[in-house]
Amino acid sequence: MGAHPFSTGSAPRAARHLVIHLDLDVLDSALFRSLPFNKPSSTNVEWATTAHGKFTIDQVVRLLQDVSKEIGIVALGIAEHLPWEAMNMRDMLGKLPLLSD
Repeated sequence: MGAHPFSTGSAPRAARHLVIHLDLDVLDSALFRSLPFNKPSSTNVEWATTAHGKFTIDQVVRLLQDVSKEIGIVALGIAEHLPWEAMNMRDMLGKLPLLSD
């Protein structure tokens, strides 16, 4: 079997930097409301087959703090933030005569 196409041929080295992709849907949706599962117009049936997060914010923070003690975190991407109340407020205000075009 040949070398991996991305192999440099040298011995593997330990990583020194880490990029983290944080999907907020790992959080417990009862504790953090700005998640896909909490869309006001959706039903529980829509999300019945989707795994729901169980982590608290404190647990995620602790995990990232612990990881940062071992390796340098150089970037953090955050996904699945859906601030439903802010989006609904924006849509509502956009319909008002004073604030619409």
